[in-house]
Parts: sequence; C-alpha cells; structure tokens
Amino acid sequence: MNRLGLLQGRGGYGLLPEGVADAERTAKALEGITLDHLYSSDQQRAVETARIIRSHLDLPRIRLSGMLREMDYGKMQGRPDAEVRRLCPLWRSDATFLFPGGESFQLVQKRAFRWLERALRRHDRGRVAVVTHGGWLRTLFAGLKGVPLSRCLNGTVAHGLVGRLDVSKGKGLHLHLEPGVTIFPGR
Repeated sequence: MNRLGLLQGRGGYGLLPEGVADAERTAKALEGITLDHLYSSDQQRAVETARIIRSHLDLPRIRLSGMLREMDYGKMQGRPDAEVRRLCPLWRSDATFLFPGGESFQLVQKRAFRWLERALRRHDRGRVAVVTHGGWLRTLFAGLKGVPLSRCLNGTVAHGLVGRLDVSKGKGLHLHLEPGVTIFPGR
C-alpha cells in the first residue's frame, strides 16, 4: 500500500522485500544490546518485523499489543493520499480531526501514552524493544519532545528507525534518535 500511495493505517499486508531488509537492519543495529522484552503491534507487518528481530537477537517471546497499532483511518483506509486530502482537508492541519469511523492524531497520542505508562509500570527495570508504526511514533515523539501535535501531522518516521527512550526517576524520560533523523517538518 505504501508503494501505491494508499493510506495503510490498520490495513495492509505483510512485509515486502524492502521491509524485510529494514527489519534485518534494525535487528543488526540492536545486536549487542541486551533486551529483556520485545513488544509489537499486532498488525501483520509489525509482527513480521518483530519476528525477524526476535530471531536475530534470540529473544524468547514477542508480546503483542493492540495499543501499538497504527492510526485508524476508518473509511479512508486504502484510499489514495490525494483523495483523502481532498475529502478530509483538516487531516494534515488539525490534530483533533476525527476520520469517519476512525481516530484522530490526538486519540492516537493518548493511546500511545497509555501504552507507555502501562509499560513503565510493568517494567521498572531493563530494556524493552517496541515494534510499532510511524503515526503512533510521531504522536509519542511529539509529546516526549514537547512539540505541538500539529507539528507532526505531515512528518514521517523512516522504516527501521532505532531510537532509545531513557527512563530514570530523577531525570524522567529522555528520547534519543539516530543522528540526522527529522520527525517534525521545519525542526
């Protein structure tokens, strides 16, 4: 669906060869890091990515979570980007715009922070890897970086991105991204 310029959201298929290569590069970037847990969205493309990472790093289990799913574009899912922009002009300018039968960026951000809060309560020590989706990550990153959510509506997250979120009682949450990674246009 990405190749065809269609809104994928909760739909889509498994990984294409490029997606497999992205997952293998991600696994390689994680080599040498001891991971205690691996979480993944329960969508097919994320599960396939997590399986590749798990097999390369010899992790015992993948924990699936529906809270890590990509944005729900509702009735717009599977439609061409240009058509969605025409039918939903507020989509890329208003974080509260609710797709018919779907979600808004604001709702995705709330879901992302609910998942993060639960994960932090569940795992107060150790390292957790997360396989999720670009829209989910953009909303989480905006909140963690203190960037207005409206700034991430047109951004992208590269497939295979490896970032690190450090958590400490004294310093709170600190997000580290690969050098040169730009998530928010104009920043």
